[in-house]
Amino acid sequence: MTQNHHWFGVGMLASGVGLAANTMLGPLVADAIRYPFTETVLNETLGLEAVSLLLVAPLAIAAGLLALRGHPAAPFVALGPTSYAAYMFVQYVLGPQYPTFQPSIALHLGLFVLNVVLLVQAWTLARDTVPGARSRGWAGVLLLLAGFVLSRWSVAFGGMAGGDAVPAAPADLTMYWSIFLLDLGLVVPAAVATAVGILLSSRWAQAALYGVVGWFALVPPSVAAMSIVKLLRDDPNAATGDTVVFVVVSLVFWAIAAVLFRPLFGRRHAARREALAAGAA
Repeated sequence: MTQNHHWFGVGMLASGVGLAANTMLGPLVADAIRYPFTETVLNETLGLEAVSLLLVAPLAIAAGLLALRGHPAAPFVALGPTSYAAYMFVQYVLGPQYPTFQPSIALHLGLFVLNVVLLVQAWTLARDTVPGARSRGWAGVLLLLAGFVLSRWSVAFGGMAGGDAVPAAPADLTMYWSIFLLDLGLVVPAAVATAVGILLSSRWAQAALYGVVGWFALVPPSVAAMSIVKLLRDDPNAATGDTVVFVVVSLVFWAIAAVLFRPLFGRRHAARREALAAGAA
């Protein structure tokens, strides 16, 4: 195992523990971290933190353990939870309209920086060890994923044409626009650029594919959890239709991720792992 892989593994373990600790300190468990949100966004935060604790943190820890064992799949697995965490902690810092300085902001800033560094390292390691060119059909999948995100913001584009009011309470406007910026300024361009790279057989895109699909396997399920919590808590803004859509979409995205990631743990990849280990020795 190289020193880079060792520290990468330790970093992923720290990321997973940090995600879990943030959830345990938040409104889902201890309520030591309090957010100045409306009832609706607070309910959404409960769903988000449940997914962070039960799905994302264990996945980050699993990626760390894989890295410490020298498994080549580690950076590919890490791309999902690190991109998820970077995406979410931007919202944790910018979304709440804090009237005073809070110690939790330092925690969220630290976890954001840690996961951005780990995301870059994961992508670098994945690019150097990508198992081979993926079918160009994946470009079509990526464009469909980008189209799905765009469709969810159609109301915003329609509102811009008519100068309509934003469908969010004043206390939640910063959260609304931070998600808008992240989705349409980062996620959609990343998916489209990766699709183009796949069509051009670019090595960087072969690695980035795992990051985009990994993100979609984690973030939409968190949105589904948000919708479920709102229904369970009789939130006035709960929508059964949105809940059904996101649950179905999450299952589809998990199936796509399974198709992409499963070969990383197959016999062929195991043989590649042994060859890499032999070369390192």
